[in-house]
Amino acid sequence: MSDSTGGPQDRLIDRRTFVRRMVAFSAAGAAAVPPLVADSPPGMSVPWPAGAGTGTSELPEGWRDDPTLLTAAQAAGRMDAGELDPPTLLEAHLERVRRLDPVLSAFNQLDEEAALRRARELAEEERRSPLHGIPVAVKDNFYTRDMETTANSLLFQGFRPAFDATAVARLRDAGAIVMGKTQMGPLATTRATTPDGRITTRNAWAPRSPEVSPGGSSSGSATAVAARMTPLATGTQTGGSITVPAGVQGLTGLKPTLGRVSLHGVIPLTYTRDHPGPLARDAVDAALL
Repeated sequence: MSDSTGGPQDRLIDRRTFVRRMVAFSAAGAAAVPPLVADSPPGMSVPWPAGAGTGTSELPEGWRDDPTLLTAAQAAGRMDAGELDPPTLLEAHLERVRRLDPVLSAFNQLDEEAALRRARELAEEERRSPLHGIPVAVKDNFYTRDMETTANSLLFQGFRPAFDATAVARLRDAGAIVMGKTQMGPLATTRATTPDGRITTRNAWAPRSPEVSPGGSSSGSATAVAARMTPLATGTQTGGSITVPAGVQGLTGLKPTLGRVSLHGVIPLTYTRDHPGPLARDAVDAALL
């Protein structure tokens, strides 16, 4: 957009003013989120319980009983120390998917058997990277050789690629476990809906209120991370499809420099402006992914 002189509109506001306004808007938005109703599934009231905050190396209380409280970096540290293994970590996240996703609709495909088989294999292997044994959810416009890639479009229904997207292949090579594909806006155009426009994915902080947006087209990935159904997820952004879901669901999302992450094997909204990137609970996890 441009101002009356034909120059970029963003020149009319300095960065400090923008940040101050966004803080105020975010606080007002958080105060307006409606309370959860009584029939929400157990444990859904707050995605991150007290003591499970991000941005700290301190381990949350109760993590041994519920490893989903750990960030990816914390889980990697526990696995390095021999206090946690990939199958235990994956099963804890799958249990949350089974319990919460019938309401949240963050996933459109889940391959539990293959993921658990891979987790058991990785438990017997030497650790190859910080992502070794860490579950990752993949937005459904990334090619996956073992699952359909639909981009949530009727055009790609039944499409099973012969190879992984480069980003997915690199994650697998690092030892990450692809647990499933996440719901997205049709062809990455809107928040996650069905191809005919019916709302699917909910915001993890307001699961009974479909009017509370989960963000842009990577909203399935964001909801999966915010609800602790996966530690990490991939997204893509053309205009705001990573950063908006991250912002409205309290996550760290990054739109890398164009070309920094390969688009090979990704169904884009536009090849000249799409950026694959991470969605995570904090900056350390985003950096790992």
